Amino acid sequence: MTLFPPVATEPPASLVTRGRYNFGTYDGPIADINPLDAAGSGPLAGTRRAVRNLGLKEWEAFQLGDDDLFVLGAVYNAKTLGLLQVLVVDKHAATIRRWETKLPSPLLTVARGLDGTVSEGEFAGLEIEIGNQLPGGRVTVDATHRGTALTPELDLHITGDCATGAAGHLVIVHPFDENRALYSHKAMMPASGSLLIGGADVGLADGRGFLILDDHHGDYPRPMKYDWVTGVRRTPAGVVEGFNLTDNQVRNPGVYNENAIWIGDQVHRLPAVTVDRPDGPWGTWYIRDSGGAVDVTFTPTVQSTMHVGPRKILAEYYAPYGWYEGTIHAQHATLRVDGMFGVGESKRILV
Repeated sequence: MTLFPPVATEPPASLVTRGRYNFGTYDGPIADINPLDAAGSGPLAGTRRAVRNLGLKEWEAFQLGDDDLFVLGAVYNAKTLGLLQVLVVDKHAATIRRWETKLPSPLLTVARGLDGTVSEGEFAGLEIEIGNQLPGGRVTVDATHRGTALTPELDLHITGDCATGAAGHLVIVHPFDENRALYSHKAMMPASGSLLIGGADVGLADGRGFLILDDHHGDYPRPMKYDWVTGVRRTPAGVVEGFNLTDNQVRNPGVYNENAIWIGDQVHRLPAVTVDRPDGPWGTWYIRDSGGAVDVTFTPTVQSTMHVGPRKILAEYYAPYGWYEGTIHAQHATLRVDGMFGVGESKRILV
């Protein structure tokens, strides 16, 4: 028998209260994202906050697209380094175009909280701004690149609808240990807007667009490592449906995991999963739970990597794009993922 985790509950007012994380899984935004308050108080609090901040991995990312395109982007602060990234994948041609740059981390901002905030950065011709207006039911993504002799001009402007009834939210505060946590806020929603590459309009198709918000702040152990897959589509009726499946370093994954399916504005939690890649990162991935609720295969068609250090010692990162097949059973809903497109990550980072 499959054991499902508890249902998501109403969120607390703050991520941290009186120096302690509010561990749990929630169905809406946490207003006050204050991870450094976990450093506590007292005469050395300032030093502890600074040390904790240096170890905090923070990013706001998005995945968006329509029937033909899948776009991933991020404003990423690893503290030792920052990253701005927009990757555009043609699902059917199995091609990828990249706009990305590494930069000193003080030159970018990752929002803490999603009410009237912005995650943004600009460097080497690439500018990304993610606007968060969750109480107003809106997420905006704007990214531009002026183009070079080798890289075409980019002009991306997307608005996601996360108003009540349009999008479902999954917010987690899950323990690595007693006072180190993974906070993540994921939401899938309908979206519309424009994407120009080299001046040519390539999307999004009217009534077909989708967007995933991925807000992330983690006190990860070292090395930081996880396996993650996600897929999303918009049905002919206009309903956004998709999934998020992760095998990470949190304690007690039977209770604390971010595995779920989205169907419209409904989010259904799932049991813990494992990810197997018998033929390596470019072969077929198998994502399953122990009770048969999750049985998904991921077949990569587009390769993407980012390694750091000799023999990948500082960072080993594989992020293929491709097609899913299989079925996911939640307690009160089932999602067939045949023909769904998305991305997977296998990550191990020491820095």
